[in-house]
Amino acid sequence: MDFVNPMNVLKLLEEDHKQLFQLDGQPSEADKQLKELVREFMDVEINRAGSSSLALEEDLQYEMQTDMQTFDEFEKLVAASNQLAEPDENPSQEDKVVEPLSSGTEPSSNEFYVPRIPNPKQPPSNAVTLDYKKRSVDFWRNVATKKRRSLSCVQTMFKKVTSIRQLQEWERHVAEGGSRYDKLKALRLETGKQFFLAKQKPHIVKDMDIRRWTVTANRTIGLVDFMASPDWVGKLKRYYGIVDRKITKFVTDKYIQEAPQVKNTAEECVALVRSRISDYGLDCMWNTDQSGFDYEMRPGRTLHLAGAKHVLAVCQSENSMMHGYTVMMTISPAMRKFLPQLWITLQEDKGVFGPMVARTMFKADNLYVTASASGKMTKKLYLE
Repeated sequence: MDFVNPMNVLKLLEEDHKQLFQLDGQPSEADKQLKELVREFMDVEINRAGSSSLALEEDLQYEMQTDMQTFDEFEKLVAASNQLAEPDENPSQEDKVVEPLSSGTEPSSNEFYVPRIPNPKQPPSNAVTLDYKKRSVDFWRNVATKKRRSLSCVQTMFKKVTSIRQLQEWERHVAEGGSRYDKLKALRLETGKQFFLAKQKPHIVKDMDIRRWTVTANRTIGLVDFMASPDWVGKLKRYYGIVDRKITKFVTDKYIQEAPQVKNTAEECVALVRSRISDYGLDCMWNTDQSGFDYEMRPGRTLHLAGAKHVLAVCQSENSMMHGYTVMMTISPAMRKFLPQLWITLQEDKGVFGPMVARTMFKADNLYVTASASGKMTKKLYLE
């Protein structure tokens, strides 16, 4: 079933009824009730057919596992979950002759946008691979004696063979490097692999990158008249669960390279703390952490007139919005009490207070105030 655009549906309804009805001011209660019935019906049909709108992070209902080490593991996960049909176009007529009607884990190419849950009681997929076709044709041709074997003899070795015509079609597919459906599947796998490798970096990926990878792969696969259309790209994204997400953090290559070491260090720290807790008990343990604050905090957005290119906002000091400080507190896990001493680290260019700041700074018995170039407490400052 094709995508359903509710705006097109409303336009068609308007054209059908505008000769009989005219707008007459405020809608009545009967109008509102009918609107709700139509909306609910349209929502059901839209969900059943799929939507062409761009999937944003607010649309996600789950988090897909993306920490697999290889693309094969990722592909198996997608095929096992089988949330959507394959992103392949309708096969040609000759493909339909040999293609199975349904499949438990690899849906048929003419079963689009229908969520399917594998049934463990049903037999495994009977989809025919290119290798299976090649072995069937070679056995049928009988290269050794150059005499074709009978259909019944071939069916004894290859259960999926149904007719001589099917073997002839498979022979043509093998000569062409696969059927159109086989090549579409190969394009999907190669494009999915390139996307997986790009996100392992992780690089920023857009629809244009997916189309570029697909066109490059098709130079080798050789699928005639394939253009990597936006519609096909959309099907590919839905198959792999690819959506448009807001970037929450920008990192450097150094951050990626040091990530395993940081993870190991964190695990070693947790193991050390657990061993100390078992040796000394919670009463002898103290946990400390620091929280960062800006001198002046302002929201990043404001209401403004539509179409404005430059939006200005007043602040007390630009310097105070770019500099901050940290506060460190220490708490006992057993008693759930704070140490009376509070550590504050202010941001200074050279990491030391100037004479004027040191003389006029507010002082208290429960405050220990120090300075660093970053405004964060370091191990050296903490030990001092």
